[in-house]
Order: sequence, then structure tokens, then C-alpha cells
Amino acid sequence: MEKKREELLKGSVLKLFIKYFIPTLIGSAAVVLYNIVDRFFVGKISEKALAGAGIAFYIVMLIIAFSMFIGVGAGTIISIRLGQGKKGEAKKILGNAVTLFTVLGILLYLFLILNINMVLRYSGANNETLPYARAYLEIILLAILPLFYSFGLTNVLNAAGAPRVAMFSMLIGAVVNIILDYVAVMIMHTGIEGTAYATLIGNLLSAIFVLWFLIAGKLPFKIDMFGFKLEEESVITIRFSKLRLDPKVVKDIFSIGMSPFLLQAASSGVGLVTNKIVDIYGGTYGVAVMTIINSYLPIMTMSVYAVSQAVQPIIGFNYGAKNFTRVRKSLMTAIGAGAMLSFAFWVIVMLLPRQLILFFNEKSTPEALREGIKAIRIYFSLVIISSFGITVPNYFQATGRSKYSVVMNLMRQVVIFLVVVIVFSNVWKLEGVWIAQPFTDFMFFLILLVFLYREKRFFDKMTENQSHLLEFKKIESAENEKVDKNNK
Repeated sequence: MEKKREELLKGSVLKLFIKYFIPTLIGSAAVVLYNIVDRFFVGKISEKALAGAGIAFYIVMLIIAFSMFIGVGAGTIISIRLGQGKKGEAKKILGNAVTLFTVLGILLYLFLILNINMVLRYSGANNETLPYARAYLEIILLAILPLFYSFGLTNVLNAAGAPRVAMFSMLIGAVVNIILDYVAVMIMHTGIEGTAYATLIGNLLSAIFVLWFLIAGKLPFKIDMFGFKLEEESVITIRFSKLRLDPKVVKDIFSIGMSPFLLQAASSGVGLVTNKIVDIYGGTYGVAVMTIINSYLPIMTMSVYAVSQAVQPIIGFNYGAKNFTRVRKSLMTAIGAGAMLSFAFWVIVMLLPRQLILFFNEKSTPEALREGIKAIRIYFSLVIISSFGITVPNYFQATGRSKYSVVMNLMRQVVIFLVVVIVFSNVWKLEGVWIAQPFTDFMFFLILLVFLYREKRFFDKMTENQSHLLEFKKIESAENEKVDKNNK
């Protein structure tokens, strides 16, 4: 533990970032694969099936939002407590997180399964797509608890210095999902239900692995993937004595986790409204295009989110230790890495829109193909600056200032985008939906510049104060040495 503390407080920020980022990115890529693989095989069934899975997508994103609500909140506080040397409190936070996941998962499942038709209708399902969306979602809802225990607890694993274990848990689910998707659709011809069962089983195996590691405190055996060794032990473990909810701990988890939850929940809610608008102006083919866009969007968002997760323990540790120079360097590293990843994504989307559309919908009608090529280029036109909308709010969350992060995320998803998409769609119909996203990205980027300028002034002030304090201590030490010499 002391070695990890020293590393986070004094090691190279860039090397630490790479150490945490690579496994976190692979883990995030595994999560994205769940959606991409499902959409790929569902698209081979029919355009209606693809649209149906796309409608259920926003419900799944809402479930992930609740996972982030507890997971990110607990992971952030655990990182800060470990940075302060309070290991006992970190264990208590982990136990409370597990209990919250269990209670919330059961309540969420009951609500959604009892109101499934209403939820899907509000999500944009019509008479053509409802049977596919319902068949898919009924099975996916069974994966709520496994998803919470796998994806949700990866934030805790990262905070506890086990990012490779988090990555491996996601890889387990992704690999199983890919294999079972192929078997279900291409060999057994089970339809959309087969892809849902593949996702369920993948999440279940991933959850079992994570829980084993956190309960036992170590891996059952050493895992070495081509020289890429997984962490063998966990700094903190799940103890049944720590599962009882503590109101203060729950409040802290909710406070920190509120920001990523609102971002994801607002994104899901706005997505439901957007889907409804797309269904009105574009029908089933419009929803299919939106589904394809939403299949590629997580590639960018999750990769940039992986950047934020990679620097989160570095920022949390150093902010708790009041090492603001390293905090600023970590923030700039995250912003730069996020911009580079989104630039690579932008180049691919601009050059290969036709191929990207046909990858998911090889049975696409000429009308849907034309609309899809136009839509994907417009929608992702300003994706580079949109990366700031992930890294900057997550920075404030990592430093425990969740209010800033909450305000930013609500401003982007609700205040700006929701208003813009409603107004623009009334003026330009379906094209207005595509234009709304880059317009929102630009407006929000300008707002973020103000926040970043204020944070720069904060860093300058704190660094100056620390320099003065250090100088004062040097002078005081020199005077004490002088007094000692005179006494001798």
C-alpha cells in the first residue's frame, strides 16, 4: 500500500496515466463491444430488429447510469481515503457500495419489468419495433445485478490499484458475448432473444470474477496474458461486517456519484425524447440510423471516459495530499489524451461513413443509407471539442467537487441539447436532430473554457501559497540552525 501511495504522489504522471489508461481502455472497449457485437448480429436479422434493439439501448444506458451512480461515487471516495491513509474507511465504503448495488438493482428490475410496454412506448417503439424491443429487453433486465457487480465495481478496482483486474473482468464478458452471439444468430438462428442471452451470460461471468477477487482479496491463480500480469491482491476487500449501510457514507457516495449519474441518466432521457422525434420524422428507418449512430458514439465517449478514469486515482490522491502541481499536470494530460482519441475517431467517421452504416445494416434501403451517411457526418462533426465535455466535468468529480460537475452535465444534456433538438427539429425536421449535437458541443465548449480559466487561477493561487510556505520553512530552518550554532 505504501509503495502505491509513493508512486501516485511522486511517480511520473505520464507513466502513471499510461499504466492506468491501457487496462482501463481495454475494459471500456469490452463494454462497448457488448453493444457493437449485439447490433452487428441483430442487424443481420432485419432493419426492424436493429431499430428495436436501438430503442432498448436507452434503457440499458439508464441501467448503466445507476451503476455509475454508486460505482463512481464509491470509487472516487475510496481513492481519496486511500490517499489519506484511511484504509478502514475505504473498506466500509466498499461494503456500503455492494449493499446499495443489491438493493437498487432489485428495485430497478421490478419497476422496469412491471412497466415494460409503457417504458418502450415512451422510448419511441412503434407497432413494428415493439415486439423486437420487448423480447430483447425482458432478457437484458435479468443482467442488472451482474452489470452492477461487474461494470459498477470496476471503478472500485481502479481506485484500489487493480486496473488490470478490472480490464480482465470486462474482457471475460466481451469474449463470451461475441462467441455466444455468433452461435445464437448464425448457427442456432434464435433471433434477437439469442443476442440478449449472450449479453446476460457474459455479464454474469464477469460479475462472478470481480466478486471473487474482492471477497477473497486475491486471484484464485496467477494470470499472465503474454507478459501482461494481473494484480494478484486487492488493497481492500468486501467484509460482511461492512455491508450495513451508514447514512454518512451513503450520502457521500450519492453526492460524488450524482454527477456521472446525471450525465448518463440525462443522456438516456434526452435519447428517449430524441428517439421519439426521429420516429415522428423518419419512421423505422430514421430510428435505425439513430441506432447506428448510438452504436458508434460509445466508442468515443467510453474511450475518453477511460482517460478520465485513468487519471481519477492520480488526481484524487494528489488532491487529497494538496499536491496541486501534479493535479494540474494530470488534468492537462487527460484533456490532451481525450482530444487525440476523439480526433482519431473523427477522421474515421469522416472518411468511411458508408462503410460504417453498412457494417450494422447490410440490408439498408437506399433511403436509409443516404440519410445515414449525411447524419453520421453532421452528428460527429465537432466530436473533438466534445471530448472536453467528458474530461473536465469528471475532473471536478475526481476532486470531490461534485456540484460543479453536476451543473456542467445538466447544462450540456438538458439545458442546451434538449432545447436545441426540439427547436431545430421543428425547423429542419429530421436534419435538425443531426445538427443539434454539434451545435450543443460548440456552445458547451465555450462554457467549459470559463470553468477551466477559473481553475487555472485557483491552481496559480494555491501553487503560489505553497511556494511562499516552502520559502518560509526554509528561512525558519536556516534561522534555527544559526541559533543552534550560536548556542554551541
